[in-house]
Amino acid sequence: MEILKVDPQHPGREALEAAAQAIMRGGVIAFPSDTLYGLGCSLFDVAAVELVGRLKRRDARHAFISLIPEASQADGLASSVSLVARRLIREFWPGPLSLIFHAASLVPVAVRGEGGTIALRCPRDTLSHALLQRFGGPVVSSSANLSGQRPAESAEEVVGYFGNQLDLVLDGGARRGAVPSTLVDVSGPSPKLLRRGELDVTPWLGEYEDLTSGRG
Repeated sequence: MEILKVDPQHPGREALEAAAQAIMRGGVIAFPSDTLYGLGCSLFDVAAVELVGRLKRRDARHAFISLIPEASQADGLASSVSLVARRLIREFWPGPLSLIFHAASLVPVAVRGEGGTIALRCPRDTLSHALLQRFGGPVVSSSANLSGQRPAESAEEVVGYFGNQLDLVLDGGARRGAVPSTLVDVSGPSPKLLRRGELDVTPWLGEYEDLTSGRG
């Protein structure tokens, strides 16, 4: 396993290239994301996604969130993007908001969530965006921890959890006090708040309910 120091605000080309190449080869990396340290691999590499689940000892029925470099990629990865989803995307992407859609046909069935869904986030922070741009496609991102345990807040804690089972770790310093992304399911007829995170989107969801009920 390789550990590379990286400045999250000014990530060097060498570290980004090494991380992108590891993902392209079907590997699993760890990196400081826009929220916490996360494990990452290609969404389209079923074996790599399954490996992330095994490393975390995570229930295989639970889908992962995938990071995308541009909000427009949601149109290719989701079978449809509702009006409320577009409003949330316009207001909060890039940012710490994850949205669950019905997956498009190109998303491998084996990596979809229950009901054939996909969860997406377009991150704001510099390192995540630069890595995604270099790789070019959606990167699965799941907190770097064993299921049920505290997420890693540093590269040292990542190594403590996973040892040399990872291909590469980007060490961008501590991510202490970070809050997980807010999670909203927009795959159904009305949006559902599944996890309260850094963003408070309840006013937007309430506004949508008023509009659909005729009170707005």
